[in-house]
Amino acid sequence: MLIGAVSLVGLAGALSVIANVSFGAGFVCFNAYLPLLVRNIEHIRKKSEQIQTLEGEINSFSGGEIDDITIAESESAALLPGAAGLNEQGDDVIAEGEQGAGSDLAQKKARLLTSKSQLAEEKAQIMGQISARGFASGYFGGILLLLVCLTISYLDKSSARSLKFGIFLSGLWWLAFAALAGVWLKRRPGRELRLEDSGAKRDGYTSIANVALLFAKTTLRLPQTQLILLSLIAPIFALLGTLFFPRVQQIFKMSQKQMVLLLLFLLAMVPLYGVLGLLLPFFPKLNTATELFALAMYFGFLLGAVQSFCRSMFADLIPRGRESEFFGLYAITDKGSSWLGPLAVAAITDYTHDIRYSFFFLMVLLGLPFPIIYFGVDMEKGRQEADKASKELEAAQNADTVDQDEEQDSLLSPA
Repeated sequence: MLIGAVSLVGLAGALSVIANVSFGAGFVCFNAYLPLLVRNIEHIRKKSEQIQTLEGEINSFSGGEIDDITIAESESAALLPGAAGLNEQGDDVIAEGEQGAGSDLAQKKARLLTSKSQLAEEKAQIMGQISARGFASGYFGGILLLLVCLTISYLDKSSARSLKFGIFLSGLWWLAFAALAGVWLKRRPGRELRLEDSGAKRDGYTSIANVALLFAKTTLRLPQTQLILLSLIAPIFALLGTLFFPRVQQIFKMSQKQMVLLLLFLLAMVPLYGVLGLLLPFFPKLNTATELFALAMYFGFLLGAVQSFCRSMFADLIPRGRESEFFGLYAITDKGSSWLGPLAVAAITDYTHDIRYSFFFLMVLLGLPFPIIYFGVDMEKGRQEADKASKELEAAQNADTVDQDEEQDSLLSPA
């Protein structure tokens, strides 16, 4: 209906694929800037430089480079009996001057570990705030455009022309603000962005969002006006949630991982509500518009926050210079398999003839990541390994640069 001619169906399909691929690639580029924006904040850069200076002093004293894991092991070893070094008679074999030097080195190592830990926590807090503001501004812009499109559709009595104009405005909106980002963002330092990877992720909250309107239309049979209102509620409350939960994190001094776990637990209450309605005869059955609107508010309030904290938590574990590659993988797990959730829900509904039974599936989807993140994600170790990988990458790049310079010199030198 929106294409206008059957002969243009193929062209419309091709443009839709190009638009979705470009959308995913654009998000990879935008997300890759998040760690760089944090690292280049002035006071963060100064603290990083101080840490690098302290590392240089420790390395020069130790006679070689040592990483955080080595420092931690040496600190633990220093606390063990006999760590000072004893001869067969049990006498201390370390000279007095060496003891003083060793004590000074131990203090520097302890100060280095403390400084790195504090800096990592501060960067995580700032990254969460920037990520939250980014999602908040995105939801705000989306709400504005949606209101404009709804107004045009209402004035034109929901004609096909108004829908076409809404699609055109959406494309124009993205073009305008992407152009602003291209003008204002400075050239990204480090390696060029590589966009081979883009795709999607199977997750519970995406499946809930995709199925909600279908449930409202087919099961509750809500009129068109209430469906439009329902589509507005989720992004409005998502905007509020992205502004509220960073404050919660600051007040209770919670880490990124703790915030993600908290939000996943709260999100799991949405399908749990539906499951209890199926199992308990006295529990509400989610068969009224009031219940659905209340759940939409609750779900939207959590949606923006969990997206924001997941992104900032992931960005905190990326080695410097490899942001685009890791966020390409993030995009694969975030968008590419989003069809699996609705497909499973459709299969369950077709078999049971009641979409409410899909709440069991959605509860599993939201509950499964909780133990994986709680037991499987060690943020401190992840940061150390990312820092180690960053140093190895920088060393490899410097070695490549030296080899290229030597090759050019050999080619330019007279025979």
